[in-house]
Amino acid sequence: MVPSIRLALPIVFTLLAGSSPGPQPLDGQRGGDACPAADGCQVASGHYRIVLPPRSETPPTGAIMYFHGYQGSAEETIADPGLVAVAQRLGVALIAPDGAGRSWSYPGSPAHNRDEFAFVRQVLDDAVPRFGIDPHRIMASGFSQGGSMVWYLACRMPTRFSAFAPIAGAFWEPLPASCESPRPPLIHVHGTSDATVPMAGRALRQGYRQGDLFKSLAILAPAGCTAAWPDAARAGAAGSALACLLASGCGGSARLELCLHGGGHFADPAWVERAWRLTMPARPAPLATGARLTSP
Repeated sequence: MVPSIRLALPIVFTLLAGSSPGPQPLDGQRGGDACPAADGCQVASGHYRIVLPPRSETPPTGAIMYFHGYQGSAEETIADPGLVAVAQRLGVALIAPDGAGRSWSYPGSPAHNRDEFAFVRQVLDDAVPRFGIDPHRIMASGFSQGGSMVWYLACRMPTRFSAFAPIAGAFWEPLPASCESPRPPLIHVHGTSDATVPMAGRALRQGYRQGDLFKSLAILAPAGCTAAWPDAARAGAAGSALACLLASGCGGSARLELCLHGGGHFADPAWVERAWRLTMPARPAPLATGARLTSP
């Protein structure tokens, strides 16, 4: 039985992509794919793509590392105008790791192509110094099987990212016995009508099974602050509107939030932008021209 939950009252709202302009024209290697060769940016275990903000005097203020769904690719991620527009609005890089075999090989996955945790470390170790990314402002997000990959990163590599924003994917069976500390900021979005990755999980071929979302939450934060979504809140989610509950009493300050919508298996880039704005630590204000740092 999943532990009882202590959550703030639900907040129901609709996220709109807005009328902000799309990606700006390419300017050298800024504003477009910074690894335009056929195989992208190479690391020992694979490759990734990266889209940088338009050219400016400063490097990216951070990055969103987005993990594609099953049968997706890094190339498809950086071709998504909604994701690229979000990253450029935020002034951050969009990093798109490429799944080996168009899949992800996390624990419980039917794919067994490589050590994904080693691959992600390689991507971070390459991209951060290479493109001048602030290592303290990187968020992992992803959809479907890529969302499950984000859950495993939150469990196994909580200090390499500042926040996690998985969509429509959780742990797979067998569920992890525990996760590494500290508990990270995490905002999860899921559709109550999702039949591809149901919140309760489902059995797949050859004995593989998607895990239960609420049991996944209980593993990530076992301090008595997570449990099943109340029926009233579930009924309140309709269409693309999100009904969100913010967990409290979790034994730490890291944000833990569950957002449901009434739709099926899809992702909205606006949800990624919302997660960034709610979880990312603020950047220090730049010094004014001619200003000096002084000792107390």
